[in-house]
Amino acid sequence: MSETEQKAPRGRPKTFDRDAVTAIAMQAYWQEGQSEVSLNEVCRRAKVSKPTLYKEFGSEDGLKQAVLSEYHSMTLAPLFELLEQDQPFDKALDALAEYILRDHHEHGMPNGCLFVDMCQCRDQLGELAGRQVDAFKVLSLTAYAAWIDRAKAKGQFTHAVASRTAAIYIEAQIASAMNLQRQGATADEVSAMFRLALSVFRPEAAIHKINSMVCFVRDL
Repeated sequence: MSETEQKAPRGRPKTFDRDAVTAIAMQAYWQEGQSEVSLNEVCRRAKVSKPTLYKEFGSEDGLKQAVLSEYHSMTLAPLFELLEQDQPFDKALDALAEYILRDHHEHGMPNGCLFVDMCQCRDQLGELAGRQVDAFKVLSLTAYAAWIDRAKAKGQFTHAVASRTAAIYIEAQIASAMNLQRQGATADEVSAMFRLALSVFRPEAAIHKINSMVCFVRDL
């Protein structure tokens, strides 16, 4: 037996599981807030050394960028795909509400939204994660605005509001619902608030507004 053969390690060599580490970091950031979890703590939970993590992700900033990309694939992309389905605007509103208000724990997810948390802590992020947040924000607003544009083209959205303004409003209501959820509001409370916020886009809301104006004028 050669000297090389004598020194060969026994068993399979250990490999770095990038996906597993990303998932552990995402769960920690999502559940506790990205600013509340140190890189040392991520390494401890993932059972990897900091040099090993740096070798794979480059930096803590690189890890957070990877986490954001995975979060987009897991939660944001399915939402945008839902909005691209060819269904009446009212049905799409219902589907949006059901997706946002789904039981997170039933799906093995923490309360709140990691993307919302990172947007609100944008100034605490590094360059890579910060750019990723900015890119996904543009992507989400573009997706909501395109959805509104399609509804307008079909005559299903008749409100006199710019599509981008409606998109910003929708994103703000999602962020508000996720913040309430993270703060411990009940599912019924979050649902009532979010559905009320979206009700301004429904035809019956416009009819009610017109009727109210007619009553106001008649009472003058």
